Amino acid sequence: MAQKAPSSIVASFTTEQAKITAEMRELDLLIESTQTEVNRLKQREDSAKTKVDAIRANQSNPEAVTAGDEFASAQGRRLLMEGQMGSLQAKRKLLDRVQTLVSGARDQLAHFSVPPMPVNTTPVLDESKLLQAVVDTQEEERRRIARQVHDGPAQAMANVVLQSEISERLYSVDPERSRKELAALRQMVNKTLQELRGFIFELRPMILDDLGLVPTLRRYIQTLMDKHGIRIDFSSTGRDRRLPSDDEVAIFRLIQDSLVERIEKGDAKDIVLGMTWKDEQLDILLQSDGKDLPSDGELASGLRRSERLELLKGESTHEARPDGTVVLQVKVPIRAATAVVS
Repeated sequence: MAQKAPSSIVASFTTEQAKITAEMRELDLLIESTQTEVNRLKQREDSAKTKVDAIRANQSNPEAVTAGDEFASAQGRRLLMEGQMGSLQAKRKLLDRVQTLVSGARDQLAHFSVPPMPVNTTPVLDESKLLQAVVDTQEEERRRIARQVHDGPAQAMANVVLQSEISERLYSVDPERSRKELAALRQMVNKTLQELRGFIFELRPMILDDLGLVPTLRRYIQTLMDKHGIRIDFSSTGRDRRLPSDDEVAIFRLIQDSLVERIEKGDAKDIVLGMTWKDEQLDILLQSDGKDLPSDGELASGLRRSERLELLKGESTHEARPDGTVVLQVKVPIRAATAVVS
């Protein structure tokens, strides 16, 4: 069987390096913004704890409940953000190690001559080391996530116990107020649970792996409508299909970034998102009201739309119509489907 020429292999490695570099840049920006938020929440938590400690001696003081709520909320949010940052840092470490291996392999291959490599030539890239690096980093990330899932709910339950004790002490002074505080406590637990689920979905939508692109987008769009109180009309026509995992993630992030851009920067309230599946191409239409924005501005992830499209080998057009409608059309070539999504 004929071997690929070294030059074509070097070109493949160069392309992969560009993809890795773009994703590392995205992760660096996410880590930086997450660290800033963690610092802010830590200051808020410290302030709330100081207030709780100052008034805890006076058990009947109604301000104890409010201060306890503020402390629990700040602590719970900080723990979630720290867990997110840990996952991002683990992924960043993985990409850094993979990029080092890819770069080394490309540099070594670049020294080969143009003629095809002999069939019996030993591969330059040590695939066993690359696989081990991936496995090691995956295991480290699993440990981080396991700690996050364990410590997050545990800390939340500790806060629930603290709040319930405060409500119990308040019961002897004002039973009606105590019942109200217990109801508020229940709402806080439900809210924390929803925030945790939202965080997990933002970090990595599990249904993207299980069900594919269209069901994941339906779920995400419903989340956006509930959060922002806007209207998004989503449709998918043609033969839905499963794509390679990397393609599904890249397309989902492209649409996610574009929707967030229209909502948060363009102040859009009425959005139409349409996907048309063709044999070898996916057409995406995003139409909305709101302000016009630069056609290739920096998105929420820190990447530009052109950079995301470059990874997908896609193209886009941007149009601001006289009626105030902003239209984005994207065309992405897709590889052959392996299964039809029912």
